[in-house]
Amino acid sequence: MKLPTNSHSGIKIYCKKCRQNNTGCRHNDHQVFRMCFIDRVTGKHRSKLLKSKVYADAVVEGIEFRRRIENGVEETVPDRLKMNIAEALVYFDQYLRGDTQYAHLKKEVSNKHRKELIKYCTLFGKSLKRNHNLKKMKPGDVKNNDVSIFYQELEIKYPQPKTFNKVLSSITSFYKFLIEIEELDIKNPFKNCIRKQVINGDNLILTKDEFERIIAAVESKSSMQCTRSNGRKDNMYEPWMVNVFKLFLLVGGRREEVLTLKWDDIIEGNNGVLFFRFRNLKVERLGSKNVSKKFSPINDDLMKLLVEMGYDQMKGKNVKLIDPENTYTINTIMEKVSRAFTHFRQAAGIETPFTLKHLRKTYLTWVYYTMGSDTRLLSSHTSMKVLENHYINPLILNVEEEKLMKIKIFG
Repeated sequence: MKLPTNSHSGIKIYCKKCRQNNTGCRHNDHQVFRMCFIDRVTGKHRSKLLKSKVYADAVVEGIEFRRRIENGVEETVPDRLKMNIAEALVYFDQYLRGDTQYAHLKKEVSNKHRKELIKYCTLFGKSLKRNHNLKKMKPGDVKNNDVSIFYQELEIKYPQPKTFNKVLSSITSFYKFLIEIEELDIKNPFKNCIRKQVINGDNLILTKDEFERIIAAVESKSSMQCTRSNGRKDNMYEPWMVNVFKLFLLVGGRREEVLTLKWDDIIEGNNGVLFFRFRNLKVERLGSKNVSKKFSPINDDLMKLLVEMGYDQMKGKNVKLIDPENTYTINTIMEKVSRAFTHFRQAAGIETPFTLKHLRKTYLTWVYYTMGSDTRLLSSHTSMKVLENHYINPLILNVEEEKLMKIKIFG
């Protein structure tokens, strides 16, 4: 990107990577035109990064920006270059809520994810507060020593590598927002923080015997679970609890996906095969637009279960398979089913620490046994790496691997 000879007054080339005007650098992908001038009314420097990549169009855009400022039409915005740490967190929270002055940069995240990000960023703020006045401290004032102190505190508070890394990633995102969205001329002090190594688990899966023992425990063992500090016991049993465990095993969906399934979510494909059609809630909450629905084929085992649950009478009805009376909110029923599975697993005398999520791991492992790398199409993961690291038990061979077992060296 170059400026012509005798270029228009105030038009500069700004490099987002160097964070300077007219550097002469070769960071072509990071360069934009910028309009700079001194406001004759306030005497302050005003500037704006221009959208156009064509010089002539950028000049028109820059002149219009200056005209609006001088005529008092341009909306006055707070001087965010002077924001302190606390104010920066407020702006970050507003940005995550979608409440931002930048219409083209509205962020869409779930409320749960937003709260988590702000929680971890606030934790960093509390660490800084021990040695600094946050009302006077700007985000760019954070030094390596401040990060080092917080890093050590974090190792004590969150010793688990996964959570530890999540905190660092949250604050890295906070600084990325300040640099890329608010365009502060600062460095990200968390960018090069060493993350903890997360050791992949064994991707435990249930055997047929273990699953049947858990199912039997639902009807034969005590359903009262004592977890309250005041000694109160909670009843883990529901008439549909056996069916919900079987659905998790045979559908392989995430908690909310399975627990919100309705009878009219069953559709018939062109070849007569029945499918469950449900929303890909996880991808939707990442802010993706026009997310395609997921389809899970109904095999013989699943069809047998649905018939037992009343498929012939209920098919096509806008009624949930589980908790049709809507006795519980979705968050309550998700928590209840998770706790119930752990309770009845323990009641069945199974010491392996299976939780509800291991039913999904079991399902995907056996799908992988049949479909191999095509499993990700059914699980809606973008790559096999996530499946192999976190879901599929490596001791189960898929079809191609079974063929290798039949090879005989020297015949």
